[in-house]
Amino acid sequence: MSVDCIDDYDFANHLVNASEQGVLVQCLVDWRKMTMTNSHNYARLKRAKIELIGVVCSPDHPLIEVEPDMHTKFIIFNDEDCILGSFNITFERWWANWESGMTFHSKGVCRLLDNIFQSQRGGVIQRYGIDPFSHFNLLYTFGRHTMQSGENYLPHHAILAEINRAKYSIKISLFLIGELLGNYNDSVICALINAKNRGVYVHILFNGHLARQGKIGVERSMEDELNRPLLPVIERLRNSGVNVGLVYGQDDHPVPYSPIHSKYCIIDDYIVIDGSFNWYNTSVFSHDLVVIAANHEVAKPYLHEFEQIQQLFRVY
Repeated sequence: MSVDCIDDYDFANHLVNASEQGVLVQCLVDWRKMTMTNSHNYARLKRAKIELIGVVCSPDHPLIEVEPDMHTKFIIFNDEDCILGSFNITFERWWANWESGMTFHSKGVCRLLDNIFQSQRGGVIQRYGIDPFSHFNLLYTFGRHTMQSGENYLPHHAILAEINRAKYSIKISLFLIGELLGNYNDSVICALINAKNRGVYVHILFNGHLARQGKIGVERSMEDELNRPLLPVIERLRNSGVNVGLVYGQDDHPVPYSPIHSKYCIIDDYIVIDGSFNWYNTSVFSHDLVVIAANHEVAKPYLHEFEQIQQLFRVY
């Protein structure tokens, strides 16, 4: 498994029990989460002689907004089943957070994820060719997947390309967004606005608490929360006529809370983009992945959840 953090007592128990039953258990986490959270769960895994490796991801680049990290989120079972998405292993938060993800019964997808896993452990990053118009692609930020032209095709390239190809609709649920840039200084914000201007219906649901300027995670009334100014990129989207919703939980809390931690997009009601990749420049330099799946049946539950969010939570 490769996840940002493992900090749940029961989940750690299951890993220890699996190891004691002879199952090979290997865990990759972000090194900062492992060394700075002072969690007993990491110590318990180590004492059980489970392989637990903290992956360092600390590049330096002027586009980086916050500290990059090892941010992939996937688990492989017996080399034929796997799950990936937006989740961290912190179940005490899962009951409240709305996450997204996909499961696969596929040795092929497991091999692709194992390539990521082994390269994060220090192995060779395997090169393979991809077709951007394929019905399925799995891309990761430090990957060596190339198009027929020989150019790299990475998660941020795919996000921008799919938005630019959208014909009818773009529906997005995002934890966070920034001025994500492509190779030619093209921005995801500009791409979304351009899509709206050419007649595509663009609707974005954001984590409301993170969509605003100022300190996060501090106590304030909802009235004060709603008076906080929006981040400039979100203000720009709203001022351009893009349908922007700021999502909060059903109830007031001392610290205003939004359940949105998902990172998915549905284009033309059949192309799904999902994974661990937040839509800002830091993710380009972190360890992250996305799946692009063009399939109406795959898109249906995402479309259903997109509507559920608007029905079940407060959207401003």
